[in-house]
Amino acid sequence: MTRYDSQKCGGATARRRPALLAVGSLLLALASLPCGVGLCATPLINRLEAGQHQTIVVYGTSLTANGSWVSQVANSLNSQFPGQITWINSGQSGKASNTGIALLQSTVLAHSPDAVFIEFAMNDAFTAYAPTDLDYGITPEDSRANLNSIIDSILVARPDAQVVLQTMNPTWDAPNGNGSAAKRPQLSTYYQGYRDVAAGRDVMLVDNNLVWQKAQTNTPDVFHSFVSDGTHPDAAGYATVATPAILWNLGADTGLTLVVDLDDGRAVLQNRTDEPIALISYSILSASGALRTSWSSLASRGNPAWVEANPNSLALSELNATGSTTLAPGTETNLGEPWDVTKALDLQLVYQGADGARRTGTIVYASLRDDLALSGDFDHDGIVDGADFLAWQREFNLPTTPFAGADDNGDGTVDAADLPAWAQGFGTPIAEWAAAATSSTAVAEPASAGIAAALALTRLIAGRLPQWGKGLLRCRN
Repeated sequence: MTRYDSQKCGGATARRRPALLAVGSLLLALASLPCGVGLCATPLINRLEAGQHQTIVVYGTSLTANGSWVSQVANSLNSQFPGQITWINSGQSGKASNTGIALLQSTVLAHSPDAVFIEFAMNDAFTAYAPTDLDYGITPEDSRANLNSIIDSILVARPDAQVVLQTMNPTWDAPNGNGSAAKRPQLSTYYQGYRDVAAGRDVMLVDNNLVWQKAQTNTPDVFHSFVSDGTHPDAAGYATVATPAILWNLGADTGLTLVVDLDDGRAVLQNRTDEPIALISYSILSASGALRTSWSSLASRGNPAWVEANPNSLALSELNATGSTTLAPGTETNLGEPWDVTKALDLQLVYQGADGARRTGTIVYASLRDDLALSGDFDHDGIVDGADFLAWQREFNLPTTPFAGADDNGDGTVDAADLPAWAQGFGTPIAEWAAAATSSTAVAEPASAGIAAALALTRLIAGRLPQWGKGLLRCRN
């Protein structure tokens, strides 16, 4: 079964080629690799967009039976695809995966599902079942085996069904005396089992637990308010942590979306709609002051139409002073690292479209791939290398769709202002490439400036190679 990664369609991995390969790319003019840039729809969404009716079964514990994420996701997808979805909630309050296997035929397979969401780890980890209970004594190994059995049965009965695994929230020992955490001492191990099964079978995983853990660590009081009984999140918690991530991972329409990395605070602005968005202004807000001012605004990247407001920990804002910038469907741009990863998960995205109306975008917290929307990755293959410089050179002084190809700053033209993104991503100090480019273009005609800069960068990169690499260059000349 194919895994559909909302962060990636292609097969590029998060790595940087050595300088030798970068020079080889320059000299041999390697073709860029076609690859989506993080906006891939899953089979469920593809079938819905094709007009097909879909039956979605959600299966798990009370987190599914009574969890607000179900109605929130359903409301969103129903509004996008009215009349096309039948929802079956087969959540089993107080039950674990042994019961999940026992009831699978009657509560899931009998409905001929096109997609099944699964989560049982929360109760698989529960140690207080009576010895006579069917779900007594489920070990981490049992939990993984049961999960594999459930997936196997679904795919035998419905080979084209999309399986979506979920990790859920951590617990804590609330004042109610339930001992939610004490009775689940190995909960993190059970969640890891879901990650292992997802990776081993190449099925989709929505790893909500990573986001919940960050909220619990950074702002315990907020986490406790979201999960006041120690086990079950409220609607506000799901709306902040889980629902946007589920829709985003499915490849559903989440509007103008800011995806924020849990590890380094990197933020990627994406148009997750089927329509262009004409952007006049946007702001990233944090009521608690969780923003960093060292972000990568469009203005700071050399887009002359955009003006950055005074950045502070509460708000990062930009305005297009002359008109609007159109983000085509699927467009994304890296805004640097505006979120302080030690602080609250309280970001908001607001923006103004061409009609002047103020709108609210979507915030998704996730552990992002290192190669998602890399600065300077102009050919979108997940690697910043010489092929990206060639892309910039080929497109130099040509008009283009904002943020397409080598247009890093979204001004609709590939020019010198876009090259620092490549230098940053490749790891060349800006002073080095600027000096090299200046020395070669000082007397160059405008039409030859791109070629001169290419030669300058080739010399610069070659100068950083070991002797055997330089010998290879001489052999190719």
